[in-house]
Amino acid sequence: MLRSRLLIAMAGLSTGACSAYGQRPVMLVSIDGLRPDYVLEADVHGLKIPNLRRMVTDGSYSSGVRGVLPTVTYPSHTTLVTGVSPARHGICANTTFDPEGHNQDGWYWYASDIRVPTLWDQAHQAGLLTANVHWPVTVGARIDFNLPQIWRAGTSDDRKLLRELATPGLIDSLERELPPYADGEDESIGGDRRRAEYAVRLWQLKRPAFMTVYLASLDTIEHQYGPFTREANATL
Repeated sequence: MLRSRLLIAMAGLSTGACSAYGQRPVMLVSIDGLRPDYVLEADVHGLKIPNLRRMVTDGSYSSGVRGVLPTVTYPSHTTLVTGVSPARHGICANTTFDPEGHNQDGWYWYASDIRVPTLWDQAHQAGLLTANVHWPVTVGARIDFNLPQIWRAGTSDDRKLLRELATPGLIDSLERELPPYADGEDESIGGDRRRAEYAVRLWQLKRPAFMTVYLASLDTIEHQYGPFTREANATL
C-alpha cells in the first residue's frame, strides 16, 4: 500500500491518566495515508475533523516528516518505531521477497524480521508496560498486550489465527464486553472503529506506558478513489 507523507501525532494522555508506573503515558496513533495538509489545511478541503485539529492545537506535530524508501506501509511503520531506515531495520517491502511464490503472498508480519531494537523493546528494558492494536510487523513482538496485524486466507480461520498469535487470552477478555474484534483484512471504516474501541478499552484496563494503534481505512479508500476525494474526506 502506497503511503502519503504522514502527520504523526504523539500525544501524552494527561486527562487524569497515568500508567501503573506513575509517568505520563504515550499513545502513538497512525492513520495510514494521512497527509499533513489534510489537517493543517482542513478548511481548504472542507474537513471538520475536530479531534485531529485538537492534536495540533493542544499537542505537538511536525510538517517536515520525510518518507523512507520505499514509501509503503510496513517499511514506514517499522522506521517509526525504530528510528532507522529500511536498509538497517530489514523491512524493505510489505511482502517478503518471493519471486517463485513459495510464501504464498506472505507479508512481513513477524517482529523477528526487525534487525534493530524497537520502541517496545526499549520500553520493556525500562520496565514499562506496552500495548498494541494492529500495528504492522508485530507478530511475536515484545509487547505486553498485543493485538498484532496478520491475515492469511481471508476466511474465518484468520480470526482463529489472530487469537492464537495475540497475547494469550486478550481477545477473549475484551470480547466479553465488546463486539467481535475486526478481521485481519478488514480495512473498512467499520474495521477501524472496532479497533479503536478495542484500543480505548485496552488503554482503560491496562494503563500501558506506551501504546501503538494503526488505522487503515483512509489509505484503503485513497487507493480506490484518490486523496482529497469526497470518499476519502468522508472516511477521515
